[in-house]
Amino acid sequence: MLKAELYTDIGHYREQNEDAGGIFYNQTDQQLLVICDGMGGHQAGEVAARFVVDAIKERFEAENLIEEHQAESWLKRLLQSINRELYLLAETNQSYQGMGTTCVCALIYDHHMVIANIGDSRAYLINERRCDQITIDHTFVNQLVMLGQITKEEAYHHPRRHIITKVMGTDKLVTPDIFTKRTHFYQYLLLNSDGLTDYVKPEQIHDILMHAKDLKSAGDALLNVAQKEEAKDNVSFILAEIAGDPV
Repeated sequence: MLKAELYTDIGHYREQNEDAGGIFYNQTDQQLLVICDGMGGHQAGEVAARFVVDAIKERFEAENLIEEHQAESWLKRLLQSINRELYLLAETNQSYQGMGTTCVCALIYDHHMVIANIGDSRAYLINERRCDQITIDHTFVNQLVMLGQITKEEAYHHPRRHIITKVMGTDKLVTPDIFTKRTHFYQYLLLNSDGLTDYVKPEQIHDILMHAKDLKSAGDALLNVAQKEEAKDNVSFILAEIAGDPV
């Protein structure tokens, strides 16, 4: 179980917070961390993000032990099932049509974690030497980066950088990316909406975390930097401290 904190801020230019997240525990005290970033007009983005987080919370809290070998398939089935429900809600409610949400979540075990993502909300694992992005952004500009057509630096300023190629709720079937990572090399896990990393780059995140005296001061410092950069989007993240495996 990780010591974890959830941070969220509406930002400087938004009228509502379309991000949602949570730190949840099941019947055997396993831990699941979740961040969602909603999109869609007429408050539908807020509805989509909250729908997914609430559904994950309800189903996870009702679960007993999820064995390590079951984790990847359990997360995949969970997100696909909730996606279908969100899609049907949007299809049957005129004001919700076109709504969707990203999702990144991490199921925690003693010596590793299983991370799932849909969209451009990210998971990072961080140690003294580096800040490793574990997830792969499902975005138009990231496809250009992976094809070598633009650089990562150019992607920050690309006019189409906010076009997302995969989200929950807009299609009946969606398949998350799943990553299993051992944790003994790392000190922190960060799950975040793009409102953080659009304005605070990974090297800044790394520097802040390595100079912080504890988890709370690290999280506060990250949020303060995003606010000082006058983030135009909602900013949400979960920061968790990793004890690491015994050596």
